[in-house]
Amino acid sequence: MKRLIPVLTGFMILSIINPGEVRTQTVVERYGRIRVAGNRIVDQSGEPVALHGMSLFWSQWIGKYYNESCIAWLRDDWKCTVVRAAMAVTHGGYLTNPDAEMAKVRAVVDACIDLGIYVIVDWHDHSAENHVGEAVRFFRELAREYGHTPNLIYEIYNEPLQVSWSNVIKPYADTVIAAIREIDPDNLIIVGTPTWSQDVDAAALNPVDDANTAYALHFYAATHRQSLRNKAVTAMNRGIALFVSEFGTCESTGSGVLDGAETEKWFQFMDEHKLSWCNWSIADKVETAAALRPGADAAGGWSESDLTESGILVRDAIIARNGALFSSVGGRRLLNEAPAGFRIYPNPFNAETHFAFSLASPQPVRITLYDAAGRKTATVLDARMASGPHRLSLDLHGLPSGTYFYRCVTGDAVQTGRMQLVR
Repeated sequence: MKRLIPVLTGFMILSIINPGEVRTQTVVERYGRIRVAGNRIVDQSGEPVALHGMSLFWSQWIGKYYNESCIAWLRDDWKCTVVRAAMAVTHGGYLTNPDAEMAKVRAVVDACIDLGIYVIVDWHDHSAENHVGEAVRFFRELAREYGHTPNLIYEIYNEPLQVSWSNVIKPYADTVIAAIREIDPDNLIIVGTPTWSQDVDAAALNPVDDANTAYALHFYAATHRQSLRNKAVTAMNRGIALFVSEFGTCESTGSGVLDGAETEKWFQFMDEHKLSWCNWSIADKVETAAALRPGADAAGGWSESDLTESGILVRDAIIARNGALFSSVGGRRLLNEAPAGFRIYPNPFNAETHFAFSLASPQPVRITLYDAAGRKTATVLDARMASGPHRLSLDLHGLPSGTYFYRCVTGDAVQTGRMQLVR
């Protein structure tokens, strides 16, 4: 049975050949609803699991990457099993523009659910104890909308400053966790720890009263070294689970030198202890921690020349850890050049164009269109196709002129490219 999902009114599919529906297992289907067991995070079978992925930048400052096309690229090319949405609270963030910032978070969460990976929604604040009411309102809304899905992970406090765990952070965490648990009793929660989420040993002396809460451990490799790893071991020995929801390859300022040797020590440490991690950050800001060079496309599709030294290092690390998993759950390799027989013509075009491709064997094919900002315009094909040549004809008279991106996913490959609609 074919499955065609046009989103835009006036969008016409003129012809399609030999469809048939298919469904492959996703990362979240493989691991299920992850949870804390002792001092480890485990999957639905009780086996220790480590997620590896990327954090987006402060949402109010570099929000252009908060879109489905970018998240799809992080899954398919970078092999991310988790993406972190760093929703800004102050400095023009949620406190000032709650609807706009919530919309960015929803775009990322919806994309991760659709793509079958995990998503951390981070209350990106350094003084959350001053915004308890707002945090409760935000996380209750998030839980009502998405708490039923196993994809969602709540990070209720990004990086507390040098304040007391027992007198400041824990009371805040108790309040927010209770609000979440009234709606969502199951999904994993992460809470920050004192001194920019470094004093995990202090939190371990007086943990929150919630069985499915982990504690944030943040580091920047050129600044935080063996002494912080020792703190982490102390905390785990005291029985709490850690989640490295943010780390950098450089100095704690986000700039300065990139310390590759110390980053590798951290990778080895996190692998040894099965710690999940997200790197800071998917941003094209001019700083060492940014994974992208200035001007890198909002919709993904980045070549190596679009990546910084940190971006190349971290992407390679994620692929090394997650590549085999994606092979076993239907992940695809990226083809930098078009597979034999795949082309779009004419391009540029006026209203009507065609996708032509040839398959060596029967397999699923999904073609999705995105606008220049990375927002999904339509899924024009989602079906199992027979081997041999195919042509999909599209009448795009309902779309305005401009640049669009297509993303073609088959059982063997992922391809992205540009389309130019000219009236």
